[in-house]
Amino acid sequence: MDLNDEQMISEIRAGGSRQEYAIKRLYEHCFEIAREGRIKFSKLDEDDLISAYDNAIIVIRKQILNNVLPDGISLRNCLQQIFYNRCIDIFRSKSSNPVQLMGEVPDTTDESQDLLSRWADEEQVEKLKHKLLQLGKVCQQILMYSEYLGYDALEIANAIGLKNVNSIENKKYACLQKLRELMGVQ
Repeated sequence: MDLNDEQMISEIRAGGSRQEYAIKRLYEHCFEIAREGRIKFSKLDEDDLISAYDNAIIVIRKQILNNVLPDGISLRNCLQQIFYNRCIDIFRSKSSNPVQLMGEVPDTTDESQDLLSRWADEEQVEKLKHKLLQLGKVCQQILMYSEYLGYDALEIANAIGLKNVNSIENKKYACLQKLRELMGVQ
């Protein structure tokens, strides 16, 4: 089943398994953007292109959830613009030479945070990833499903194979407390 932009946005905002399905469909439906990137950004390797595409999907999801998706632009075009900007960022970080593209890049700018804020956020994300690994698999799954994918307790219980929905809420609370301690947050 293909979803139009409005349906896709609605499903992503719904959270849980509906969001997960919509993100997967968007990822697969627009993946040729990353393939086309091989031509426009020939100096980047495949891992860089996939990383830029993955990051663009994450940014689109965040924009949808925060209601800051640009008006009058399709999800595909918005995704493509973000992907191009990420590729340019990666290329610049790998080279001291100015960016020389083989294709034309849209005249839009990346409306995400400024560079210093992004670096600070990336540093926090890396710290968080490291601390999450210390929590164990069950906590990682519960927090990923609840905080990132927006699953409710019943969906989480079904996803990780637990029978008691109340135990999910209790375990989530304990996991968040432990993560706060590890992160040094009171």
